[in-house]
Amino acid sequence: MVTIAALCVSAAAFAQGTARPNIVLIVADDVAFTDLGAYGSEISTPHIDALARRGTIFSNFHATPMCAPSRAMLMTGVGSHRAGLGNLPETTPDAHRGSPAYRGMLAEGLPTIATRLRRAGYRTYMTGKWHLGHTPETLPSARGFDRTFIVDATGADNWEHRPYLPYYDRAEWFADGEPVHELPEDFYSSAFLVDRMIDFIGGTGADDPFFAYVAFQAIHIPVQAPREFTMRYRDVYDRGWQIQRERRHAAAIAAGLIPADAPLGAIHPDLRRWEDLTAEERAWYARAMAVNAGMLEAMDHHLGRLVAHLRAIGEYENTVFIVTSDNGPEGNSAEGNLLMSSWMWAVGYSTDIDTLGERGSFGFIGPEWASANASPGSLFKFYANEGGTRVPLIVSGPGISEGGIARQLGLISDIPATIAVLAGADAGGMTGRSLIPALSGEETDIYGPGDSFGIETAGRMAFYRGRYKIVRNGPPLGDNVWRLYDLEADPGETTDLSEAQPELFEAMQAGYAAWAEENGVLDMPAGYDPLETLMAHSRGPVLRRYWWVLALLAGIVIAPAVLLARRRRTRRLA
Repeated sequence: MVTIAALCVSAAAFAQGTARPNIVLIVADDVAFTDLGAYGSEISTPHIDALARRGTIFSNFHATPMCAPSRAMLMTGVGSHRAGLGNLPETTPDAHRGSPAYRGMLAEGLPTIATRLRRAGYRTYMTGKWHLGHTPETLPSARGFDRTFIVDATGADNWEHRPYLPYYDRAEWFADGEPVHELPEDFYSSAFLVDRMIDFIGGTGADDPFFAYVAFQAIHIPVQAPREFTMRYRDVYDRGWQIQRERRHAAAIAAGLIPADAPLGAIHPDLRRWEDLTAEERAWYARAMAVNAGMLEAMDHHLGRLVAHLRAIGEYENTVFIVTSDNGPEGNSAEGNLLMSSWMWAVGYSTDIDTLGERGSFGFIGPEWASANASPGSLFKFYANEGGTRVPLIVSGPGISEGGIARQLGLISDIPATIAVLAGADAGGMTGRSLIPALSGEETDIYGPGDSFGIETAGRMAFYRGRYKIVRNGPPLGDNVWRLYDLEADPGETTDLSEAQPELFEAMQAGYAAWAEENGVLDMPAGYDPLETLMAHSRGPVLRRYWWVLALLAGIVIAPAVLLARRRRTRRLA
């Protein structure tokens, strides 16, 4: 275990001879562990890769399997339930509403890392996805940020000012706390968010350091990218998701991220085989993955513009960059859901392959590609297996060890604790731990063999202790059964050790139960499925806003039947 005294010594050694750095925090949305070039991906991310070469990459770093809980931990340094976001507000069951752990917005009085840094003399800026509340008291402009341009939702369209789910009335964009009713004609999310951040940072001459938080929408659904980026991957994914999963696994081994003998698990048996798709379906899904890759490369391109700006104003050398993701890859799709397909038709979203990724289109990669991209992990976003929780983390800048791989276990709430150390800010009350030993090139554990932590959201739960993990998932792909894995030897969670090590299995279940009670975790209602809950919460808004569609459909179905009945009656009377 890392003692407080040891952390203080390490932090003092790290900070010796350096000015307080600027801090740029980059969060990519739904980016898988092996999605970035530095992690072995086939996707081109040269600017992020350059940061990785100049810094440290983490191979055993974790978030929760869902966005808002992870982002709450990232902003506060405490567990998601303590922060008030034990679940997405959109998928919280009615029985949990009103619980302090499931408020759906940041808890009152809980300081964010921006608040702490501002108190320490930092300028604080944010652009992108917030998703931690849009009341006047919970917007980032009220939680420590000087300037903001944000969206408070699970996501939004990347080309236009419009929502991407029937749950929302509108895309909830805010500028410095005020609602935004129009976006520029040439809006594309990754470009725009970087433009605004460059505006906020400004030019040379400021004495105070800055904290810049850019929370990209890439690569959350709808998957959308400029055509020139998509076409760079036109033929890359034609061989399907099993080949992709194997390729990513081999690349992770080659990059030294997992052991050479780490086994690769199969894609979940309930998911489709590439060979069973029609030629037309294979072409569509290959293009959807090309859009996904193009969207990530476009994000990296625009991040490069921010880096270039910092070089131009002389701030690059004194800036610490932190790049991570909020959870694993997105496996949801618009297929097979009548409510979603009807809404997409009503609002004019297209899935035509020729324009996929462009304005007016709605792209998604589905659970099979998500499983492939999550390799070597099991499952993906919305599940607590490694595919949903193990995410990339890259830290570079002054004082950071260069070119190394940090293999220590870490959690997303450790990032704000680390930022506080870097900035000389107060970290009181945080449960996250400083990553400074790993960033200094030390092999000292952040969480020792006897240390533990839990994560839970939407009934997906995991508990980590040293090299071991227990995990349990709900439907549709989970069975609510606990399993035990050795993540050091088996990061793909292929061999359940619960029967082989019953005492450890029992002790870790008891550890999770104690953690859950301490953090206010509530049991899910019987049969709970977060996606079904989201759609159930969407039906009312859809009926209110699009009643005319239902009336039109009813007319199309009922009118011919009425006319036919009248004709038959007329014939009988004749």
